[in-house]
Amino acid sequence: MKTTLTVISIFSATLLSAGGFSFSAQALPEAGGCVTAQCHPSIVKAKNVHPVAEPCDTCHQATAAPHPQKKKQTFKLVQALPGLCSQCHPPFGTMKYVHAPVKNGACTACHNPHASDEPKLLVRPTKDLCGACHADKTKHAYVHGPTATGDCTACHNPHESGKKALLVKDSPDLCFICHVDMQGEMKKKVVHSAIESGCTSCHNPHGSAAKKLLAAEGAKLCFQCHSQIEDRLTKARVVHPPVRSAKGCASCHAPHASDNGKLLIKTGKDLCLDCHTGVIKKDQTVLHGPIQKGTCTPCHDPHGSSYDKLLSKEFLPDFYISYSDTQYQLCFSCHNRDLLRYPTTTYATGFRDGNKNLHYVHVNRQDRGKSCKACHVMHAGELPKLIAVSVPFGKWNLPLKFVKTDTGGSCAPGCHKKYTYDRKTPGKAPEPAKAGDKEKGKGK
Repeated sequence: MKTTLTVISIFSATLLSAGGFSFSAQALPEAGGCVTAQCHPSIVKAKNVHPVAEPCDTCHQATAAPHPQKKKQTFKLVQALPGLCSQCHPPFGTMKYVHAPVKNGACTACHNPHASDEPKLLVRPTKDLCGACHADKTKHAYVHGPTATGDCTACHNPHESGKKALLVKDSPDLCFICHVDMQGEMKKKVVHSAIESGCTSCHNPHGSAAKKLLAAEGAKLCFQCHSQIEDRLTKARVVHPPVRSAKGCASCHAPHASDNGKLLIKTGKDLCLDCHTGVIKKDQTVLHGPIQKGTCTPCHDPHGSSYDKLLSKEFLPDFYISYSDTQYQLCFSCHNRDLLRYPTTTYATGFRDGNKNLHYVHVNRQDRGKSCKACHVMHAGELPKLIAVSVPFGKWNLPLKFVKTDTGGSCAPGCHKKYTYDRKTPGKAPEPAKAGDKEKGKGK
C-alpha cells in the first residue's frame, strides 16, 4: 500500500564514531497515514479530539528513517513538556501551590494529548483519575457529595492555586457555594470560633466515619478544643445524659451560630424545660430566684457533677440532717447563712416570733435538724417564699398548712400542732394576709 509522505523536518546529524556518517531525516506520514489500520487506527477516534492532533507534525518530528523501525523510536516531540503544551496553553506554575504533576511537567499524566471520551481530554473519569493518587479520600462510610460523584474540581483547581490544597476559595466561602443556608447562620450574634479557622476544623471535606462528615463522633469532636469540659466529665460522678447521647453537645448547643450566649439553642431555663417538663407546673407562679432570672446553672452543672441531680455544690437529700456550718453549701451560695446562726435576730430572717429565730429552731440542731426541703420546694411553688403545700416524708406527703400574714403567719403540719408567729407581737394570733401579699411574697 502506497503511503503519501510529507517532509516535516530535515536536519543533519553526525555520529562521532569511527567510520561516522551523516543522514537526512525522512518525513513522517501525513495525519491520514498515521491513523491507518496498520499504525494508529484509534489514536484520534474518541468523543473529544485535541484540535492540534491533526496533523501529527504539530507536535511530532522525525528523527530517523524509515518510520517506523522495530524496537527503535524514530520520532520525537518538537519541544519537551510542559513547554510544548505552553505553546497553546498559558503556562502553569506561577502560583503558591502547584499540583505535583503540573510542577513536574507531566501534563499527559492527566490528559490524553490526542483524544479522549472524557471532558478536558482526561485520561479517565475525574473520580478515577484523582483517586489513582488520592485513594484515601473516598474510603469512608460517609462521603462528601462532590467527592462521591467525582467532581473534585468543584473545590480544587487541578493545576495551581493561591490557596492551600489547591482550593478554589478559602473556607468558609468555599463551603458557602453549596451550603447557602449557612450564610444566614453567620449573621447571628454568636458564631462558633472554630469557623474562623474554616469548616474543616470540625468536618472532613472528603469523607468520614461519622455522620455529617464530622471529624469525630459526638462529644469527642468538641473535646478536641474543650478539653477542660472533658476533664470535668472524667471526674464527674453524674454526667448530663445529653452529653453521652448520639447528638452529644449539639443537644443543647448550636454547632455553628446562635443568637444566645454559649451557642445555646434556647435561652436558659427554656432549654432545660424542653426535657424537664414537670419541674414547673402551671399553677406554680412563685419561682426560685435563678429560674425567675431565666437560668438553672447557678444550682446545676449542665455537663457533669460530683453531686446528685447535677448540683453545682453539695445538698444532702435527707429529711433530717445534723447541722454544721458546712451543710447546705448549695443554698448558701446565694442566701446569707446568718439566718441559721443566731437563736435571736432582728435582721437575718423574717421567719421569727418577735426576735426568736425560727429558722434556727428548725434547722440548727444536732438531733433531727430539718433540711431546707422539709418546708421549701426547690424550683417553683404556689405559696410565698417557695413554701411547699406538702412535702414527701417517707411514703407520706406531709401537709404544711401554711398561712401567711402581714407580719408573720402560721402552720399546722403533720409533725406538730398549729403554731403562730408574729415579728411584731410574739404569739399573736394571725390575721389574714392582705390581697396581693401572696404574690409579692413579703416575709414568711
